[in-house]
Amino acid sequence: MRTRSLVSAAVSAALGAALLAAPTLAYADGGPGQDPAATATTNPTTGPTPTDTPTSTPSDTPSDTPLPSDPSIGEPSDTPTSAGPTPSDTPSGDPTPDPSSHAPADGTGAPVFGNVGSDPSDAGFLTVAVSSDSAVTEVSADLTELHGSAPATVAVTGFTLVSGTPQDGVWRSPRMSQLPSYGSYDVTVSAQDSDGDNTTSAHATTVDVEPKPVFADRSISPAVLDVEHTHVTLSGRISLFDPITGDTSPLAGQALSVVAEYSYSAVTAADGSYAIDVAPKLNGENATSVPVSLSFWIVNPDGTNTYVLVDSKTLPVVVSPSRIRLDHSSVQIKFGAKASSSGVVEYLYDGTWRPAKGVALDMGYYATTTSGDGGRFTLTDPYIPYDDATFTVETSSDSYLADPYLTASHAQFKVDVINKTSICFCSSWIDEYSDLHIQGSMTASNGKVPPNRKLYLQQSADGKTGWKSLGWFTTKSDGTFNLDGYVAVPKGYWRLYSAGSSDYQPGYSNSVHFNRTATRITGFNAGPEPVRKGHTVTTTGTLQRLSGTKWVAFGKQRVYILFQAKGKKSWTQLGSVKADSHGHFTARFTAKQDGTWVGVYLASGSYVDAESYHDYVDVR
Repeated sequence: MRTRSLVSAAVSAALGAALLAAPTLAYADGGPGQDPAATATTNPTTGPTPTDTPTSTPSDTPSDTPLPSDPSIGEPSDTPTSAGPTPSDTPSGDPTPDPSSHAPADGTGAPVFGNVGSDPSDAGFLTVAVSSDSAVTEVSADLTELHGSAPATVAVTGFTLVSGTPQDGVWRSPRMSQLPSYGSYDVTVSAQDSDGDNTTSAHATTVDVEPKPVFADRSISPAVLDVEHTHVTLSGRISLFDPITGDTSPLAGQALSVVAEYSYSAVTAADGSYAIDVAPKLNGENATSVPVSLSFWIVNPDGTNTYVLVDSKTLPVVVSPSRIRLDHSSVQIKFGAKASSSGVVEYLYDGTWRPAKGVALDMGYYATTTSGDGGRFTLTDPYIPYDDATFTVETSSDSYLADPYLTASHAQFKVDVINKTSICFCSSWIDEYSDLHIQGSMTASNGKVPPNRKLYLQQSADGKTGWKSLGWFTTKSDGTFNLDGYVAVPKGYWRLYSAGSSDYQPGYSNSVHFNRTATRITGFNAGPEPVRKGHTVTTTGTLQRLSGTKWVAFGKQRVYILFQAKGKKSWTQLGSVKADSHGHFTARFTAKQDGTWVGVYLASGSYVDAESYHDYVDVR
């Protein structure tokens, strides 16, 4: 038999009145018209905490059966009447001998009590089973508070026969509105029969008279969680029945706790109703069900806390197959472009493939997106592919992003990279016989030598338009070339061209400009190195021209000295100097900042330009 400590009678009476105005107490033993899913236990703590372990375990179908430690003390109906509910044939309470089996056969015996306890349908009434050798004429009871510094005793009279016969029947009290407070009471019953026999049974039973929560219209939906039903809706209405007054009032402002893998909270409305929508984040990749429960804690007048389970259900989880359909199974891109793919992600539901919106997708480690309307998506790898490759688009495997209601899926597509061709016109000149010497190499962006190694020599008068092919040659197996060729017009601009193929883009080399005679600046030097700021930088070198196959002095020609400051892209002309008859030149300048020095010969007539070695000078 459950027992609870009580506050003093005076405080309890005040709390009893306050509970009807703003109910803060509830016990889940049952209530008028109460759904039997509710279960309550008393936890003698000062307040609820998230880690409190309920003594009532949620289940799919809440049980009508009270906890073994908490026998039923009567469940009031949804709409109590003034006359009160009709007692059942089997009142609750500690069993005593059945009066019909113990009545004296000779007609000389006193009344014998059977079951004594609270009316199963309403704890505000006391029921007593009694039999005797003659008609029972009066039944009464004394209820004594079990706790408190000065326990009060209340006499309850006016019992009426509600079932059976006066000689063997069940009697019910009026509503016990005179009780001073809620709590547990020790019950002593007395009975008298028509021939004057009296019987008193002390400590016949113990009854709990406490407000009880009443639940109506409770619902947890949907029946199954799947890709189209990912939210759980809990709804219903909670009232509080007062067995002393017989009144039922909405349990407004009550904090509720929902557990659906994670914890959520809500508060009942003014009419005691609640409507809660939660989206459980499934724990684990292969979750098969989600237990859902709705409960609350209430503080009792004696400071203990009672856990009340409002509703519970275990929802199965159905995982649907998914698939990714790409718009293209292969794409062709030029080197320098990024690999992209688009398509739709779908899931199978009721035998039909449907577009899946909001699904996280990956392509490699760095390309991620989420499907939009119609399940459409586009993924672009942020890095440029250097050669042909196969890319995989897949639903995200990240446990925080993956959709737990869909199976993982993937799709692949091939990327054909049209490689960029690189041609270096590394070294060249035109000799006095109009032979053009060309030396360089040919490679591709994938690091391989293109299989089609045919290069065309092209010429233009201005280096911008009118390029014409003069002929072609084939590179060596390693992509290099070194050869001479006669040119009819030994003046203009030259470049090399590769026509390309299905796997290689057309390519052009850098262009070179020649007249008839090549020139060069050799031995160029800017010094000293390093040099102090404000001191003199001396530039020296030798200007030469190509004579046959030899370089000779090219005297009496002007050489320009240019300077490029560190970090800058533009060049500044600092001055010029005329080479002596041996082609030597010397020019001095004031050191101002770090930078690169170069000597340039600007050709005229039949000579080509010459540019010296670039010399960097550190100014300190």
